[in-house]
Amino acid sequence: MTPDFAVQPDGVFVLDQPVRLPEILDLLIIGGGPAGTAIAFRAKELGIAALVVDFDDLMKRIRDYPKDKLILPDYGGGDQMKFPKGGELTQALHFGPMDKDDMCRLWKSYYCTFNIPAQIGVELTGIQRRSDGIWQVKAYNYNTKAEQFYRAKHVAITIGRGVPRRFDIPGNTEGIAYRLTDAALYVGEPVCVLGGGTSAAEAVIAISHAKAKANDESAVYWSYRSDKLPKVSKALADVFFEAYVSNGNIRQFPYSEPVAVVTAEDRKDYLSVRTDRRRIPGRPNETVHLEFNKEFCVACIGEDIPETLLNTLGIYMTTGGPNGKKRFVVNPLLETQQPNVYLLGDILSPAYFETDDFNADPAGFREIKRRGNIKAALRDGVLVAEAIAQKLAGKTDIRVELDFAEQPEPAPRLKNATVIVESEGPPAASLAAARAVDDNTAYLIRILPGNVEAEEFPLKREGITSIGRNSCDLTFTDDLLLSEKHASLLHDPAEGGYFLRDDGSVNGVFLRLREARPFEISAGSLVRAGKQFLLFGMEKGAPLFVHFDQTGKQIERYQISERTIVLGREAPDITLDAKDMTLSRRHLAISIKAGKVSVKDLGSANGTFLKVKSAVRLEEGDQFRAGQQLFKLRLKQEPERRTVLFNTKSGLAAPATPVKKQPQKPVSAPAANKPEPSRSP
Repeated sequence: MTPDFAVQPDGVFVLDQPVRLPEILDLLIIGGGPAGTAIAFRAKELGIAALVVDFDDLMKRIRDYPKDKLILPDYGGGDQMKFPKGGELTQALHFGPMDKDDMCRLWKSYYCTFNIPAQIGVELTGIQRRSDGIWQVKAYNYNTKAEQFYRAKHVAITIGRGVPRRFDIPGNTEGIAYRLTDAALYVGEPVCVLGGGTSAAEAVIAISHAKAKANDESAVYWSYRSDKLPKVSKALADVFFEAYVSNGNIRQFPYSEPVAVVTAEDRKDYLSVRTDRRRIPGRPNETVHLEFNKEFCVACIGEDIPETLLNTLGIYMTTGGPNGKKRFVVNPLLETQQPNVYLLGDILSPAYFETDDFNADPAGFREIKRRGNIKAALRDGVLVAEAIAQKLAGKTDIRVELDFAEQPEPAPRLKNATVIVESEGPPAASLAAARAVDDNTAYLIRILPGNVEAEEFPLKREGITSIGRNSCDLTFTDDLLLSEKHASLLHDPAEGGYFLRDDGSVNGVFLRLREARPFEISAGSLVRAGKQFLLFGMEKGAPLFVHFDQTGKQIERYQISERTIVLGREAPDITLDAKDMTLSRRHLAISIKAGKVSVKDLGSANGTFLKVKSAVRLEEGDQFRAGQQLFKLRLKQEPERRTVLFNTKSGLAAPATPVKKQPQKPVSAPAANKPEPSRSP
């Protein structure tokens, strides 16, 4: 491992063996994070002449994590995917739990020892395609204080999620930190951490530990706009629990927000945070504010995507897909609207659109959810490098076969983790089971209000996975609507699926009906819509249903006629409860055909649920409610190989087909006849 990383005056990394690049690069990589590193390393293996340029430094994203942060391969959904195999250089990027500073040093040393050309201090400012298809890339070199130009056949943009979002409040906000560097710097005074996301949670836990270690009696105040504690990951819930309970120095302020930076009588600037507001009829609102030295404030309030910059490059976000969201659009090779220009890495998180034809109706674009973890970035890099290699070879029918490797043995724990991420806390005892994820291929995902996915719980491949309030595989002690042993899921190998059953619970188990799909029901069936309940039965041979409210009080009885009946909060036929805001206006429909009654959900926001009477088979994506918990079944099976097919000539993706695994032949690198990048058009 190289201890020092020498850089030339123009920002070019000094390599163990100098590499001369051609005047026209095969590939220019903008960004030296995990995705940029992966595509560069795989490009080297495939003999592609590539250069990595970065505005700041290689591995900046990892470098800027909080001090002593442990980088986990299973973080952010990484436990559900494998590393891309690639060659020796790519496999060097596979890692176990590792301190963030150690990872930065190690990966940067690989650039030197593997002779991967890189240049730092260079900012992308423009890109233009010449008539011969070559990209003319304009940049500004902060080392030489001059413009710099590159020419490349392909350009990969791996600039991460963007830049930290700044405050838009009155006063001088300079001095407020937008990321945590060293938690020890915040010992000695009360600290305010703002934001409800992962970075804010990491800052809270790190500062809490630093204060406890220094015997600092001041607290860390966590301000967020939501009414609930921000989410804490199953993988690191024990770390949060330790800080929250053992340190005793975390104070939470939901429904709070910063309002201004004010100058006090001591001539210091303080961030004023509103923590409470009282509305009193006939009087002005009363508010409570806390003021923090702005030098002791950390605002982790998200990042802004560099959409303006990308628009100047001809890369646009588009509104479309099944839910009318605004996303970046790429083809299956992660290629943008601009030919041979690719987007990869965290800039595509949390979701992007995939299309085979950029001119197609955006409503038909496929929405692809992307987890923001390092494994996903490495896979992106390998995929794009493989595609570029085939394009450079003159192929138009691109066939990329991604082989996956097993995770390396975990490295010794280097330092105490100081991070928490995504779950709704304080963490429940059931998280212990969630951390024991091995090679399970079926999971229950706990769904929070707003259809937000929280923890994932692995299901047993053999036997029963139980759910309840006491001594179950999935235990939720604080959910008083759960019975001690409420429900269970059984995997039946003969049937090849998972079956849900009610284990004699008091409040029942309810299966969510699929949207717009009629579901036949029988007498005695109980349907839940919002907080309302519909009990179906027969009276004198005619079908009917009885409406009960959430307290169990009978409201009305309705005969079911031959025509379709629409029910909801403001429905044309039957208004169940105009004040029940968990009901949609047009929530569900009931119809009868050939004497059989069916219920159909009309795309309601909160779903229509049917009480489970006997064991019912669950399919991928099925949701069910037990007590106050809402779960979704996810079936996952990571293939040993992923095949991506795309015809670049027609712009249409070919259907994927099963492929027999063939031994890979090594690809030799071309002769090194590589001058430095051109500095003029």
